[in-house]
Amino acid sequence: MISKSFFKSSIIYTVVGALPYMSGFILLFWFTAWLTPVQFGINALYLSLMYFVLIVSTAGWDMSVGILHFDYRDNETKLKEFIGTVYTGLLILGGGSLILFSLGGFQFFRFTFSGGDFLELVPFGMFTILSGIFNGIFKSYTGLLVNLQKPVLFFWLNLSNFIITIIASLTLLYLFPYTLYGPVLGRLIPAIISAAISLIMVARHYGFHWHVVYFRKILSYSAPLLVSAILLWVVTYIDRFIILKFLADPVLVGVYDIAIKLVLGIDLLIAGLVNSITPKVYSIWKSQNISHSTVEVNRYYNALTALVLVLIPVIIILAPIILPFLIKKPIYYQAFQYLPLLAAGYAARVWFYMFLAPIMFFKRTRAMITISVISAVVQIGVGIVMIKMFGLWGAVLTNILIKIVQAIFLYLESRKVFQYKINKWKIVYFPILVIMLVFASEIFISSGYRIWAAGFQLIFTCALIYLTYRRELSELVGKLSHLLYKPKE
Repeated sequence: MISKSFFKSSIIYTVVGALPYMSGFILLFWFTAWLTPVQFGINALYLSLMYFVLIVSTAGWDMSVGILHFDYRDNETKLKEFIGTVYTGLLILGGGSLILFSLGGFQFFRFTFSGGDFLELVPFGMFTILSGIFNGIFKSYTGLLVNLQKPVLFFWLNLSNFIITIIASLTLLYLFPYTLYGPVLGRLIPAIISAAISLIMVARHYGFHWHVVYFRKILSYSAPLLVSAILLWVVTYIDRFIILKFLADPVLVGVYDIAIKLVLGIDLLIAGLVNSITPKVYSIWKSQNISHSTVEVNRYYNALTALVLVLIPVIIILAPIILPFLIKKPIYYQAFQYLPLLAAGYAARVWFYMFLAPIMFFKRTRAMITISVISAVVQIGVGIVMIKMFGLWGAVLTNILIKIVQAIFLYLESRKVFQYKINKWKIVYFPILVIMLVFASEIFISSGYRIWAAGFQLIFTCALIYLTYRRELSELVGKLSHLLYKPKE
């Protein structure tokens, strides 16, 4: 049975992990009002670049510290030396990244992908570079807190960052309307403050050190993580730059970015729930010493699939009804037409996490680089062709294709070490049916009836879920009831 402490920490990590998305979503309403559509699209590009700088400036060290510190937890001296070496290295990497991007890296990226003079190094490019570097330091520290099992401190640091981001962005937006100071500088200010707090915490508890033996170990572990992170960035963000390169209109970048943000909540919810499910799954595999599916583990993924399939029509229905009250410029309503297909793509997302779990558990992580390379090549190659031919619809179709391609290759790799015994209707055929239903609605039903079609899909999906997953749903409700209303001993 899930413990209260496990449930509490899972809720904290799920909710807090979604705060960056929530801040972006909340600020969306002010950005669409106080930026021109062109500026809004350019801001999406700067935000994407910030994440790229973050990846390069941390070079996988931010993920290494959370895992490798376990090797030294029983020796306080070595633990301090190790963590101190990590953060000394992060400061060196940050300085090197600042030089790299300011002296040529940013311009190379701009000329290669931007398709015009829409990105400028001074001042917004420099703000973006610094934001990525400082956010990398903050991200590495909060990741360490997760593995140190300090959810309360993790919560307050991230909540403070969230509040400062909102306040700084809105203040600058009102002081400098119709400029990019609000969104771009509004990201830099909380990044500086959060990084400063993180470094003060590190200095107080661990100090700053430099030991070659730790450096070599970190470098060996983090190099594949850096490659995977860059490839993941390509899969996640390069489509914005391809759109700008070949459609040459930042407004279209902004429309596509809004559509992505509206459905991204599904992915964040899935990821949060997977973070709660995965330790239970690993515990079962470890305690029973098995390398095959079990009924108990399958039910976790069955219930997750059912939830995702319900969320798809819910978002399609609610977004066009609610957002016009918050976003007043009709040009952004173009995003609504892309929601059904983008949301339907998440029907395949549970496959990704289900097939990923054995790879991580049985330490087949080298396969992730191969899969990431394939995904990146498909994203760029197919994305260019599809966007040139079909405009934003090409980006949407590529987005769906990538999710399916990743799931297929993860399955092919994971079955080498794991035997799947699943109910194919629940996990495979039902999601495929939902995807096909959405595609059929988009082809044969007029856009004026999109909400009605989604309403029918919601009723149809709920009916099939009740018939298909009634056992899992009953057990889930029972577990939550026991957890929330467990009598005191």
